[in-house]
Amino acid sequence: MFGRSRSEKANAKSIDGMKGQQKGRKQLGADAQAKIDDSIKVQKLQPEEAVLDAKVLPWKADPAVEEAEQKAAQDKAQAEIQQNRIISFFSAEAKVEVTPEEIVGMDSRSLKDLKRARANDLRRAAIEEDDPKVTREEREAFLQRLAEGKVTARDENNFLLLVCDMPKDAALDFTQKFEQIAMDPRQTQILAVAAGYNLTNWKQVDKEALTKLLTEVQDDGDDYRTPVGFLKLRRHFLEGIRSRTKEQVYKAYVHSMNELEMTLYGVRLDYFRQFELLRHEARKLMPTSTTESVRPTEARFEVLTSERSAEIMGRAVIEGDPWRGGGLERHLSTHALTLAKLVPLFALRIDGLEVGLSDIFQLPGGRAAVMAYVLVQDEVKVRTYYRTNTQGFWHYLPDYTRRADGKIDFYCIGYGEESVTLPMEVQAVLARIEAERGVKVLPNIADSEFLAAGTAFAYDTRQDYQMQWSYGRMRGDYYQEVSAEPVNHDFDIHGSNQKKAPYTLSIDYNRSPDFEARTLQYEIETTDAGHVIVDGFKSYDGQYNWLFCRDSKDRAWVGAVEAISPMTSMGLRRDWIALGDFMTALYEHTSQAGIYGDRNDTKGARQCMWNNYLSNIPLIQEYLRKVGAKNE
Repeated sequence: MFGRSRSEKANAKSIDGMKGQQKGRKQLGADAQAKIDDSIKVQKLQPEEAVLDAKVLPWKADPAVEEAEQKAAQDKAQAEIQQNRIISFFSAEAKVEVTPEEIVGMDSRSLKDLKRARANDLRRAAIEEDDPKVTREEREAFLQRLAEGKVTARDENNFLLLVCDMPKDAALDFTQKFEQIAMDPRQTQILAVAAGYNLTNWKQVDKEALTKLLTEVQDDGDDYRTPVGFLKLRRHFLEGIRSRTKEQVYKAYVHSMNELEMTLYGVRLDYFRQFELLRHEARKLMPTSTTESVRPTEARFEVLTSERSAEIMGRAVIEGDPWRGGGLERHLSTHALTLAKLVPLFALRIDGLEVGLSDIFQLPGGRAAVMAYVLVQDEVKVRTYYRTNTQGFWHYLPDYTRRADGKIDFYCIGYGEESVTLPMEVQAVLARIEAERGVKVLPNIADSEFLAAGTAFAYDTRQDYQMQWSYGRMRGDYYQEVSAEPVNHDFDIHGSNQKKAPYTLSIDYNRSPDFEARTLQYEIETTDAGHVIVDGFKSYDGQYNWLFCRDSKDRAWVGAVEAISPMTSMGLRRDWIALGDFMTALYEHTSQAGIYGDRNDTKGARQCMWNNYLSNIPLIQEYLRKVGAKNE
């Protein structure tokens, strides 16, 4: 398509014997001649092939990508405007000026009233300004006030009440809102709970109850006029129904809660979310504790005696489908595991559950696996854990699909990758075992897949797997003991096929990681990032474990988040958490990277997410600032 262009002969002569370029010099002006001279220099200095460099051509952009980029830019600009209004509003008092001439003849009370009036004028102007400007010093001063607790929830509530006054025809607005809410019975029920109705009369909730909810403080003192007060109701309601409903019903209520909140508050909800982001940013300025931070503990495990190992093997139970690789059908047995020397050699305890672990062994394709022996009452359930190549984290294998030759085609991930990710302590112990003993290569590498697959259930094709899933016919303890849905529906991270802008990713204070209390630290090797340091932290409320990763270039990402809940017979937690875009890996598949992938830094079909995404997530910035720098 692109032919090589024929080069001009620089020394070709004209009919009169003069060089063509010199003849042209007499006929052209100085500026035009200079351009020609520059062109000649470029031709001499650069090879002709540079013209064929596809990277410099003005390719047309993908319309979907352009639209996403425009939307992200608009959201960012709108967020900046809203944050600037918040900062300007709360900085008004510091901007008030009174001249010496005005002070003359005023008593202290009159001067105070004058300053208050002018501060209110500045606050009103801040709210009404189309494009308010805030200096860096003003932003830092406001964040410092947030960090010191000088801007309270009551202050935020009062600000939100001023942001969007009631419309001129408030009655019409409330009518429309109630009609929209009444279309969803779950939203109606939530509204009824907020308004004080009960099980017998909740259907009687009406427009008047909605009007009172949004314009008055309730008789019991609750204030739902802004999202600040609604947050308390949200948590109370969802926590109240969490243990009483099925996962699908709970998820439906969360969706209705989100829709109701948007209907009730509109632009006030946007400002509320920006306030949350500013509070999260302000946490970086909070004074550190004077007490010594909790030092990370080393992953601990017990080396089993041969007698204890034999006793565990004597009670071992293997549940799984036969292996069909190589045209043979073979059932996994404890005898086969003993011959392969994959008996339990180590043990650790998590919340009272004992888990035995064999040596780590190599699987085809670069993966590694380990046989786990989970002690459940009088039995020992044999399970298979495997390590992913790209991320370096360990997962439980509930089932797999077969290839035509019977070997593993696809490692299935149950309800989601997060639901089969092993607890933090197991991850750390396996990393330590690998560091001390390495990865064992079996004499026959083909046998390794048979040993790993023998504890799992198999499906002949992916279509077969999907059909059984749709009919609810999945087999194994995993589908009986592990929650079918994540526990964090109220994190508001779902509902979009496109990645959220990184600066908008935030999580409430209680469930966010406490970077001053690192609980463990270990190291792993990954194919994408190479040598990686993994840091573990408890959340402030103690209900979650966070694992952060960082490579040798100080690029960081969230590796896993674990919901603290009862242990199951797989060695997994019962409950799990899905954090959506928070879990963006350092290298994402092109189909998942969206507009944020770095096309100049790829690993096969994966693009690096550091420059355009991960480095702009506030939580990761805080992690590197508080933890990463301490290890330099």
